[in-house]
Amino acid sequence: MKISILGVGAYGIALARVFYANDNKVSMWTKFEEEADIVKLKRENINYFPGVKIPRGIEITTDMKECIADSKIIVIALPMQAVRETCKEISKYLKDEQVICIASKGIENDTNKLMSEVVFEETNCKDICMLSGPSFAIDLVKNNELGLTVASESSIARTAVKICLENKNVTVSLSKDIVGVEIVASVKNVFAIIMGMADGMKKSDSTKASMLALLANDLRIIIEIMGGRSHTIFTYAGIGDLLLTCMSQKSRNYTFGKYIGQGLSKDEALEKMTTKTVEGLYSLKSIKQILDKKEIKVNSIDIIYDIVYNNKKIDEFIKKLK
Repeated sequence: MKISILGVGAYGIALARVFYANDNKVSMWTKFEEEADIVKLKRENINYFPGVKIPRGIEITTDMKECIADSKIIVIALPMQAVRETCKEISKYLKDEQVICIASKGIENDTNKLMSEVVFEETNCKDICMLSGPSFAIDLVKNNELGLTVASESSIARTAVKICLENKNVTVSLSKDIVGVEIVASVKNVFAIIMGMADGMKKSDSTKASMLALLANDLRIIIEIMGGRSHTIFTYAGIGDLLLTCMSQKSRNYTFGKYIGQGLSKDEALEKMTTKTVEGLYSLKSIKQILDKKEIKVNSIDIIYDIVYNNKKIDEFIKKLK
């Protein structure tokens, strides 16, 4: 089966390698000619995933029509901000039988729409799914055992991705709750900032564990508020991804929060990081707007928003997180 990966960043490369190892034909797309040329020459993305080779059997192209032609599954592995524009391009060539699998996480700023809503709005694809779960790109590359959730109302989409992605190291569970999985995928990045802040403030493991329990409950509440199913928290995409993102310094969101906890401002923390992509910052804005519009208060969201965007002092934030 042919799989198209849109995006040649770390996670896109990691997924491409798994699909390819599972005996699928794989094509990768980037809109940047210079990036494509370097990746073709080096067989790696030296800017985003240095040292991780892309098998020569995987095609690299800037031609969207060529990339998605004859593909059963089109995987969107791009920064959230690029999804809508890319879907406009996809829609020119998309066929009825093709599945779109979203690996991009977040809520679109300005519209406050989930990625599945953005994709459907631009492509009218009937078979859209969300892929999420505790899976750093490097762990996929190293063939570490892990679990992922594929969520969709379409059984065709869920089953197709599971068949092509699952192997002895990657377990894929299925869910119909695409809304709940998308909410978790967005909110856990926000909560990782909070947990990073606690680390930056050198709080004890007991304190951090207590905080995480409170955040997990807030996550369950937000899932329900936004139309998902509360039991989705007990999936790979739920508690699994929440724990990974909120406890690991490999997480960009956690690292950003740690710098905030050490006393840096938002801009100072971003400047110190090697990447400017902190998904939790984008999601935080949208989640706060959605909750404010519904006139619902979620303490953890209000606290982190005030610290990051309103320059409130960080000193007392853990006492307020109750």
